[in-house]
This record gives sequence, C-alpha cells and structure tokens, in this order.
Amino acid sequence: MKVLQLGGNGNLGSRVIPALLAHNHAVVAYVRSPQKLRDILPQSVVERITIIQGDSLDTDAVADALRQNNCDALVNTSGTRQPRGQEQNLGKIVASVTSAAIQVGKDRGRPVRAWIIGGMSSLKYPGTPYQIQDYMPASLIGHQRGVEEAVKDLSTSDVQWSLLCVAMMSPAHEKVQALAEPRKHNFLLQSGTPPAWQDHWIRYVPFIGVYLNLVPTISSYTTKLEDVADLIAEDLSKQKSEWVGEFVGFKAPKEEKSA
Repeated sequence: MKVLQLGGNGNLGSRVIPALLAHNHAVVAYVRSPQKLRDILPQSVVERITIIQGDSLDTDAVADALRQNNCDALVNTSGTRQPRGQEQNLGKIVASVTSAAIQVGKDRGRPVRAWIIGGMSSLKYPGTPYQIQDYMPASLIGHQRGVEEAVKDLSTSDVQWSLLCVAMMSPAHEKVQALAEPRKHNFLLQSGTPPAWQDHWIRYVPFIGVYLNLVPTISSYTTKLEDVADLIAEDLSKQKSEWVGEFVGFKAPKEEKSA
C-alpha cells in the first residue's frame, strides 16, 4: 500500500515512517519542513521515501499529494502536539485531511483508508454512560472534541477512517531507528471503550472518586511510540480492517514477572 504520512516531523509520525517501511508500504511524507525530517530520520530511511512540503490545513494540497502520488491511505499525526496558549488546530487539520481524502476517493470511485490520531478521552468511561473527557477539565480536551466533530458524521463509504485514541506515549529509543523487520506490538485493542480497564481503589471515594480515578488508571495505558507506529502500519497491511469507522482504544498487557 502507498501511504501519505502527514506530520512526519513529530515524535509519533517520525516513527510511523520506518514502521510503514518495515511492513512493506511505500511512504510519501507530507511535512512543513523537509529538511527537519531529513535531520530526524536515518539516512537509510530518507532514501526510501518521497518527501513533499505542504501544510495539512491546505485541503487542496493534501488532495493533490494523494492524487499525484497515487496513495491508497493516509496517516495523520499532524497537529497532535501544540503548545498551550496557541490555537488548537487539530480538529481543523483532521477536517482538512479527511475532506481531501473524500475528494480523492470520490474521483477514484473507492474510498481512501485513513488513520487519524485522537485522544483516549474520546472513549467511553467504563461503568458510566459518559466519555472519559466528560470527567476532565475543559482546558485539556478541547482539541479532542474538535477531532470528534471532524469525524463523527463521516461515512465510511466516503473515507475509511479509524480514530486511534492514544494516552501517554514515550519513545523506546531516543532517536528514530531504521527497522529491518516489524517491531510487532502486542496491544489489546477494543472499539469504543479502553480494553482491560481496571479501576483504582480511589474511584470508590464518594463524589470525587470517579474523577480522581482517571489519573492512575489512564497512566496504565502509557505505551511506546514505536509500538503505536507498528499498530498503524500492521493494520494498513490488512485487506479489510475491523477498525474502520471506530474509535479504537488499546493497551499493552502487563509483563509477567519472572520467578
């Protein structure tokens, strides 16, 4: 599959690129600063990809990149990390990128596959009728609501989208690594709600427990950037994905302690 990767200069996007290559995808990286991407990636990775300069908010330019490079799919990691105090453009970026995909899909007569990065707060809070974000400060979840607004009414016959609902991520390696073979994540995956959810005892504190519970519980969903990248790349290798049109939660299983 040929994949348009938007936001390759970020922590996740830069690791999605070698993961895609390891799964035998062809990669077109769409970034605002091509030189920055060349500085981030190993030279052996740079030599295997096409790099295009562009802005993810430019819908026509994204559509042109999909068309001209004959991309079957896209991965959007653009706009997922914006400093506080700056306008949160993630929802606008997702709307732009998915609109471009819809345009191209209609021209071709077949929908583009799209993985969009969102937040774990968009998932349902187990044991309640509400989303996790309904128990979080509004200042922390505005950008995630923007993403939801951008995807909630999309038809999968127009664009085959999936929203990957990430919690905290950290790198397995400080620098981006070239991969000779896939990393092979071992995530538990579930649509709509976080898999293997386990409440902390603090949840049972009257009145405030349901709020305080989120801090220790969400921290247990911390994952490695490289594993998240492999999840996306692996799924794009499937002829048919079960995650199309879904809010996807995931969790790394606990490692068993040796005796």
